[in-house]
Amino acid sequence: MDSISPYIFDLKKVVRVMLSRYNEQKEKNVSLAHQNRLMSEKMNVLEREIKELKKRVEIVDIAKGIAIKDDDSADFARGRVNNLIRQIDKCISLLNE
Repeated sequence: MDSISPYIFDLKKVVRVMLSRYNEQKEKNVSLAHQNRLMSEKMNVLEREIKELKKRVEIVDIAKGIAIKDDDSADFARGRVNNLIRQIDKCISLLNE
């Protein structure tokens, strides 16, 4: 029985070390999952902000195109307004279905 005791002692030692490493990795995993959620939320906020800014830029471009008496700018603005009207008409037709 004495010949097995050192092996059992070593095995217990290895199990404790492995359990400690497992718990460390488990805590790290929880922390990384939390960071992942935060980054995902931040990314969603930034994507919404980008969409809003793109809409604002488009509106400013249209307004500038209408304000300038240049034929190209006026044609561009007219085309954008017509495109927006078509998109609105499509939305209305989809709502009516």
